[in-house]
Amino acid sequence: MAIWRPKAWGLAAVLALSALTQSALAEQPDSQLAGIKVLINPGHGGPETGAAGPTGVWAKDVSLTVSLLLQEELLNRGAVVVMTRETDVDVSLTERQRQIAQTEPAIALTIHHTSVAEDGDAEGSQGVRSYWYHPQSHGAAVFLHNYLIGNLGRVDGGIFWNNLALTRPSEAPAVVLELGFMTHPEEFEWITDEDAQRELARVLADGIVTWLHREV
Repeated sequence: MAIWRPKAWGLAAVLALSALTQSALAEQPDSQLAGIKVLINPGHGGPETGAAGPTGVWAKDVSLTVSLLLQEELLNRGAVVVMTRETDVDVSLTERQRQIAQTEPAIALTIHHTSVAEDGDAEGSQGVRSYWYHPQSHGAAVFLHNYLIGNLGRVDGGIFWNNLALTRPSEAPAVVLELGFMTHPEEFEWITDEDAQRELARVLADGIVTWLHREV
């Protein structure tokens, strides 16, 4: 893997590199990530439900659905995919960190969905947000965030440095993606739409391919 170096991955640069990379790799989709290890960590699970949408759907369930779809997309591109959970089970933060340390993947992605507090502005809070902690994770967070925003047309909720349990591992670039607010009425419809979930997984897989084949 290339060593991370600071680079300004603005939205225009990300989309330009996306077009070049996907064009170059279009003839060999099953070998785009041949042998490359990717860890996917679906947020919450078991009694840890996460946020609830207006219809009672839990964040843990949509995060798992998107994660499993992403797993399928990555496998189709030749990746070795490690999942911290594949069913509705409780996995401690310590165990998730241990799996990252033991696996040492090319990238460790946490798939998450969020909400506002009960007294928060549900209609005014939306967007995709991304988190990183170690410098080696910054480039991946910026790139994948802008890739999703640019290719899906989602609201940009920002990129943040934060000392979270799942951004803290140093064995690999570790990024937490919050893929929308369960409490925002329109965004919730997008979050739970099956076609949108599949498109999200496909675009995120393409983003991982593009990031791993980027120029540094």
